[in-house]
Amino acid sequence: MPGGHLYLLRTLKEMPMTRGSQLSLIAAVIAIIICLAFIVVGFGALPEVEMGIHGWVALALGIGFSVVIGGGLAAILIISRRRGFDEAAHDAYRQTEELD
Repeated sequence: MPGGHLYLLRTLKEMPMTRGSQLSLIAAVIAIIICLAFIVVGFGALPEVEMGIHGWVALALGIGFSVVIGGGLAAILIISRRRGFDEAAHDAYRQTEELD
């Protein structure tokens, strides 16, 4: 779909957020704040442990890589479902069920 990202932006602007979407967004923001607070308190309660710059770089790269891979897989799942690629697999499965 040429200009797919522009279509998505136009669609998002035209669609108002429903009550459920607003509640989900608020819940996600609250969950992130709680996680960050837990991390800050948790790091404060740890005994003095020093991690070198290589450890911090490895941690940051690992987190970044995990987020990119997870986000990419989620995007592929959503795109596949919206474009109907999953339907062919479902149809093939139904045909094999009918043969049995």
